[in-house]
Amino acid sequence: MTKLSIELKDSEFQRLLKTADKFGKSVQALIHEWINQMPELDKQETYDVTEDPVFLMEGYESNAPSDLSSNLDKYLYGDKYPK
Repeated sequence: MTKLSIELKDSEFQRLLKTADKFGKSVQALIHEWINQMPELDKQETYDVTEDPVFLMEGYESNAPSDLSSNLDKYLYGDKYPK
């Protein structure tokens, strides 16, 4: 078992005490419960990218040049663009 010490502002500690009291638990039990509710990061989360709103975005019409992404510096710097 590992022992952990943290510094809290008095107001933070009072909030922690009130919360623990509200749930009828000790501060230590409350913190243990919070830690146990945290998701485990080492487990691979499944995420379906096809449901992502950005993935589902469709293109749109604009007046931008068709080669804007490949020649961005040319359009940004104009005559100052190194040749």
